[in-house]
Amino acid sequence: MQTLLRWTLTVLGQAPLPLLHGMGWLLGSLLWLVPNRFRAITLRHLELCLPERPAAERAQIARRSLIESCKAVCEVPGFWFGPEWRLQRWIDDPEALRALHTAVAGGKGAIMLTPHLGAWEIASFFCAQAGPITVLYKPQKGAADAVILRGRSRRPGVKPVPTSGGGVKALLGALRRGELVGILPDHDPPEESGTRFAPLFGIPANTMDLVGRLAARSGAPVWFITARRLSWGRGFRFQLERAPPGIDDAGNSAAVLNQGVEACVMRLPEQYWWSYKRYRRRPPGSSDPYLNL
Repeated sequence: MQTLLRWTLTVLGQAPLPLLHGMGWLLGSLLWLVPNRFRAITLRHLELCLPERPAAERAQIARRSLIESCKAVCEVPGFWFGPEWRLQRWIDDPEALRALHTAVAGGKGAIMLTPHLGAWEIASFFCAQAGPITVLYKPQKGAADAVILRGRSRRPGVKPVPTSGGGVKALLGALRRGELVGILPDHDPPEESGTRFAPLFGIPANTMDLVGRLAARSGAPVWFITARRLSWGRGFRFQLERAPPGIDDAGNSAAVLNQGVEACVMRLPEQYWWSYKRYRRRPPGSSDPYLNL
């Protein structure tokens, strides 16, 4: 099964990016036209998170988001198993690379945060141009895990580690060596990993405090990095932004983290993964936002 999956992704990875994105456009358009839970969750999130936007505008963002999310899925084979020369072209962004070198110039490494926005799967490959990067990932069941691990570690210097105590130790060790670490800051983490509820678009969201703990212990700067997907398969553009002040404050790091996520999303709301159940865990006494979906 693992061999078949890898062979399939390798074949798909040879396809031109416009074709991969075209497949994503078709799948996303179908998700918008046919009633399904992804469309329902996306619309509910936009209703809750962007209530000030007119309903017609929210619907337009929802349609675009479903299309862009499907593009994100379809482009992954190209990132993981496509030609090396083409991947190098995709991460060629001299202005962003200068900003990245500035981010790590202090010698303490850097914590790079990549929300589920745009082409987040390619962000670690871009960052590896400035030095080794250890990235946190959630292990999957069955044959998919080995394939994902191989794909995400295809570039020299990129080391995926699991979301476990050992993985967290690996992140801290990398920072102590002055290296980079990569974390997805906007997933719903398990409670045993260290979490607290903090506002995200004004709604309490179960949020990791790992970033704040790593920043406080290592003294490493914290940056957000996003990869904007260009239209018509023309490639990607990277943007780096320093995290808001106070992210290394243990008592306030989760709230500051979510402020940074919000800022990234608001710059490019149509490329955010709105169909992910971000508010699945609720504070005691809170209503379920996904009820009846």
